[in-house]
Amino acid sequence: MNDFFIASNRPIKVGELSVHQLQMHNFDEWSGAAQVIKDFLNNHPDETISKLFEAHAFESTQLIAHSLKYSIEQLIELFKSDEQLITQLLDAVIKVNDAFFSEPKPKHRDDVDPRKKSSWFDAFQVLVSNGHQPESVMQMSYGSFRYYLKAAQKAERIKMRNLAIATRAQNAINKKFDAFIKSLEKDQ
Repeated sequence: MNDFFIASNRPIKVGELSVHQLQMHNFDEWSGAAQVIKDFLNNHPDETISKLFEAHAFESTQLIAHSLKYSIEQLIELFKSDEQLITQLLDAVIKVNDAFFSEPKPKHRDDVDPRKKSSWFDAFQVLVSNGHQPESVMQMSYGSFRYYLKAAQKAERIKMRNLAIATRAQNAINKKFDAFIKSLEKDQ
């Protein structure tokens, strides 16, 4: 799915059903099941969706229910009427939430060094300090959250780089400092 699809938080249709992107406000409810499915997909890249459902029927059903915004009971009734729908829906859930399922493993482990330990509050704070409201962050899809966070972190790195350059320039010869200021004004 492209960036505009993710940012607009649109669902996709499977027949008459709308498969939604997973949301941050109930991350704790769907992330466990999603992680099991993600691990299966990473460890068995050549397996079919039906094999995934056979191996993890409970987690698949939970994830489909969250994406459809259905109860488990409603979903079971739906599956009774059309068994082929299971694989179509599970495939759509994975595609619409590709931002979660294709996300690489973190490069460092938080449990190795306690100073590197971070929480969801730290990630939320990065977005809030860059102008997002806490309520809007909670209503974001996981994909939007991840991409906005990446953009905010990039903006923070650019700010720090520019601050370091400006600090260094202040200590430079006045002629070089004036040239630096003029170069900043050209970009405006």
